[in-house]
Amino acid sequence: MPTIVGAASALPEHVYSQAELRQATASLFAERLPDLEETLRIFDHSRIERRQLMRPLDWYARPRTTVERSRIYLDEGGALAREAARRCLARADVAPREIDRVLWVSSTGIAAPTPDAYLINELGLRPSTIRVPIWGLGCAGGAAGLGRAFEFCRAFPESLTLVVALETCSLTLVDADATKRNVVAASLFADGAAAALVAGDATGRTGAEILRTRSHLFPDSYQVMGWNVVDEGLGLVLSPKLPAIVKRELPALAAELRREAKLERFQFYLTHPGGARVIDAYQQALQLTDEDLALTAEVLRDHGNVSSVSVLLVLERWLAGQGIHGGQGLLSAFGPGFSAELLLVSDVR
Repeated sequence: MPTIVGAASALPEHVYSQAELRQATASLFAERLPDLEETLRIFDHSRIERRQLMRPLDWYARPRTTVERSRIYLDEGGALAREAARRCLARADVAPREIDRVLWVSSTGIAAPTPDAYLINELGLRPSTIRVPIWGLGCAGGAAGLGRAFEFCRAFPESLTLVVALETCSLTLVDADATKRNVVAASLFADGAAAALVAGDATGRTGAEILRTRSHLFPDSYQVMGWNVVDEGLGLVLSPKLPAIVKRELPALAAELRREAKLERFQFYLTHPGGARVIDAYQQALQLTDEDLALTAEVLRDHGNVSSVSVLLVLERWLAGQGIHGGQGLLSAFGPGFSAELLLVSDVR
């Protein structure tokens, strides 16, 4: 079966504590949002210690144009994505010209050509490299990218597919949106890039096998998570019902994946750290221990929610030897749609 050969990340140099970000958010929304101090308590219970942002903190203190944000996404974000890809290839001991396909995953910036075109040129991939941009899957994008890479490598077992995710969540902040929802977003999201390499059987590469995948779209659930296009850019859609939906729906999805694989239970879990309440929903839905979700909790603590990148950060730590190993495990994430992406991964190293 297709194998995850390696993963790596690259994060912005601007790192701030959650306390610093709380104070900056309080200043940004001061006298514009009723019960602001009560709303800000979300920072105190976020289980986040620090986050990485594309720009220095004072940059966010005044309105920015869509043109300015887009340029940072393409130039500075693109550089992060290229560095993550470069590190991933080095860890996997794969030359750039060996790559057959690049899956570009992002939901927080818009560019045409997509930044993978620059990546292919600047890293020295072949001009014949197949480009597959995936936009709009949000937090589920990293897992979906791995799923699509699995399908490509199963169809072309001699091939190597590079999944590259970039998210610049902080650049989407609409300062004019003085709502509780926007404060919640300011307490949670962050920026970064990550890459993972998936190899087909015929390449002879070893790693963690992907055994099967499952995608699920929940009917008529468009307003759970996503973007509204507004004059200032992208306005966040984030329902407070999201953790309850995860708690209600995840058990059946996980059980179906196990039934398909004739598997009694998962031995480990690589889940997207969507936030403290989402982690709690995972834990309650699947009756997991703190140890089961330790890597997920650590990534949330150290990086916040980096949308599609986050589950790849969890995967990177796991491939480096952290967390629970052995047997078969679940890699999963939820995103706009509202939708879920699940993969069955086998630790055969």
